Amino acid sequence: MTLWGGWPAKDGFAYVGDESGRPQPWFQTWDGERRILPVDGAVTRLAWRPDETRLLAVVDVTGGQDYRLAEIDPATGEVEWIAQEPGVRREIGVPYSTASTPYSPDGRLLAYATSARDATCLDVYVRDLATGACTTVLQGDDRYLPVCFSPDSRRLLVLKFHQNTDQDLYACDLATGLVQHLTPHEGPAKYQPGGWNEDGIYLCTTEGRDHLGVALLAPGCPLRWIATPDADIENVVVGPDRVVWALPDDQRTVLCTVPGATGDPGGPDAPGSRIELPGFASQPFGYDGFVPRFSSAGHLLAQVGAPDRATQFFSVDPDTGRTQQLTRFGEDLPDDLVTPRTVRFTSADGLEITGLLYRPPAATGPVPAVLTIHGGPEWAALPVHDPLIQRLVRAGIAVLAPNVRGSTGRGLAYQRLIYRDWGRGDLADFDAAAHYLRSLPWVDGDRLGVHGMSYGGFAALSCLARLPHHWRAGIAICGPADLETDIRALPPTWSRRVTEWIGDVDDPQDLARLRDASPLTHAAAIRAPLLLAHAEGDTTVAINATEQLHKKLADLGKTVRFIRLSRGHLPDDRDEREELDAAFAQWFHDHLLEP
Repeated sequence: MTLWGGWPAKDGFAYVGDESGRPQPWFQTWDGERRILPVDGAVTRLAWRPDETRLLAVVDVTGGQDYRLAEIDPATGEVEWIAQEPGVRREIGVPYSTASTPYSPDGRLLAYATSARDATCLDVYVRDLATGACTTVLQGDDRYLPVCFSPDSRRLLVLKFHQNTDQDLYACDLATGLVQHLTPHEGPAKYQPGGWNEDGIYLCTTEGRDHLGVALLAPGCPLRWIATPDADIENVVVGPDRVVWALPDDQRTVLCTVPGATGDPGGPDAPGSRIELPGFASQPFGYDGFVPRFSSAGHLLAQVGAPDRATQFFSVDPDTGRTQQLTRFGEDLPDDLVTPRTVRFTSADGLEITGLLYRPPAATGPVPAVLTIHGGPEWAALPVHDPLIQRLVRAGIAVLAPNVRGSTGRGLAYQRLIYRDWGRGDLADFDAAAHYLRSLPWVDGDRLGVHGMSYGGFAALSCLARLPHHWRAGIAICGPADLETDIRALPPTWSRRVTEWIGDVDDPQDLARLRDASPLTHAAAIRAPLLLAHAEGDTTVAINATEQLHKKLADLGKTVRFIRLSRGHLPDDRDEREELDAAFAQWFHDHLLEP
């Protein structure tokens, strides 16, 4: 069961779940009764109108990420499409996130971004819900995304999302059309808004520092810091009378709270309460749905995950710290799921790498191990239930999920180490991970596998092609086999960031670097049996380079298998994903479990 965010309402909460086979909206009352609100397509996000008469759904109908908007009547299930022209991308906040609030507090307006005017940009529109009229409030030269409205509904906060590590905030006056730049700065900086109340705008930012801290941005005032720990605070949430932020604590999340709007939030040393949640509950911008939200009753709805159990929704009382589990997903899961331990090892240049290490509990001798690499690359290996990892561990295969350079949660500088360096510094980190596994007395260093999806697929292919001596088997899903091909085929809205992020295919010297870093260039060096999977309709990473790699390996007589997937970049069909996991587990079983 995969979940995607939770939106509280008066009588219950809505969420996206794939229990029916595809990601769809569900509604559960506070008493536990559930029902599906079906929509044609894979739903990625939800948001309530303030009066809760309609539920907004962001829907991927084709798998091509041309997201469409629909409003659902929760009482009847009737669906009204309000922005559905094909070939146009729409967002109601940061892509793949759940933390924005697209409706105005007075319930009259809906804000969203669209690529309708220019496929390489996202402009910001405001739709009058009574008349259906749409107004452009910010015409972009990059990706501009609405975040939330001011308490009086007169202004709209917009985020310029140039990079995952470089953003800016703007306030759009809906009456005058004036656009005010709120965060002028030099160099890269993150600005992740969490809400706007009478105090001002609460946000997580790296302005002037490496780690994300919590600050208050008030009109005409300098940034006022609320919390500045030596760790990334990746979410701040504004409630009716308090401000809450999520602080990481190894594999758990701690909620910290101080007064807001009706009290003085204090400064970095101000006292506040701390609530330890029973698992992991916070990702930047609410990626993967991990962001707490206030209900109208003042409680928090939190999506909480852990490696050894299914992700669940919890109600959290910010006054008492009491938590109540609201869902009972995954009751059919095995009772022998393994919790990893957090490990650290050093790369060739001295950089400390962290990771989650899963050890088979019943191992009687040295066991094989798989290095599983997250996508992004600006993402993280999360301490949440992963069916494939648990399947491998149950079969007697150890798993290491590293957070190499470029991963989130380790500060701005660490995250930017991957920029224009794909296939170089990260490759050294993967080499260090393999050596770390080989150093463990309970791991058989001659039976190592590597696996990844998206950027993780590129990383797995890089390992197999450029560090071939380490691996006995590999799997790459929807991974860029050739960086030049990938850059030329990326979604148009990514085009303004790609030169800084990956490289410049129009610069001969940079193109030579990209080709040298591409797994396809080194395909002949691959020794290990390789399982490839890719979708025909993938609009993020084109399938043709994977097809070329498959043909080249087959012509060379290598052991290679190619699974063609349906729809888009990442599998969103539950049955297909479970079939893939079974095929992946079988692949590693066949090629790793025999000494």
